[in-house]
Amino acid sequence: MWRALVPMVALSVLSWAGPLAAGEKSEAPTAPTAPAVEGPLAALAPLAGSCFLGTFADGKTRDFICYEWMWGGKFLRSRHRVIGGAGPYAGETVISYDAASGKLAFDYYNSAGGIVRGQFEVTADGFDFPAEKVQMQGAPAELRSTWRWTEGGYRAVSEKRVGDAWSPFMAIDFVRSGPASDWTEAE
Repeated sequence: MWRALVPMVALSVLSWAGPLAAGEKSEAPTAPTAPAVEGPLAALAPLAGSCFLGTFADGKTRDFICYEWMWGGKFLRSRHRVIGGAGPYAGETVISYDAASGKLAFDYYNSAGGIVRGQFEVTADGFDFPAEKVQMQGAPAELRSTWRWTEGGYRAVSEKRVGDAWSPFMAIDFVRSGPASDWTEAE
C-alpha cells in the first residue's frame, strides 16, 4: 500500500478539519502564509518551514511531512514518514525547477528503495501531478494527483486509471502541525 502513495506523497506526500461549527463563516481556501520567495519555486513557499500531518481513510495511519528550503530557496526539501502503518515507511523529496520544460520537478527517494522522478504544474489553487505509471503490489498501475490549498493546509487527491476511466483512489487532508524544526528521524 505504501508504494501506491508515491505519486501523492512524493512531495509529500494528510487530517480532515471537519464541518463548520454553527455561526462560523466559510471563506475561500487560500494558501498558508510563508516567507516570500522569488523565482520559479515561489508557489511552494506556503509549504516551506512547516510540518503537516494527515490521516488516512482508516483513521489510524498518519503521514507526517516537513518542508524546508535548500540553498537559499533554489530547492525545496520534504521528508515524510508514515506512522501507525503495517511497517516503517519514509521518504525524502527534493523539488527543483526544470528550465528546459518550464515545470517543477521532483526526485523522491523512499525507505523501500524506490526512486520516483517526475514533474508537476502550478495551478491557481495548488498543484497538478500528471498521470504516472507505478508499481502497486507488483502490478503496473497509473495514478494522477492534485493538491489543493485548504484552510490551514492542503488536500492531496489521487485517482487510479481503471480501463479508460479515472476512479477515486485516495484523498488525504494535510493540516499544518508545526514548524519544520519539529522533524525527528524517529517515529
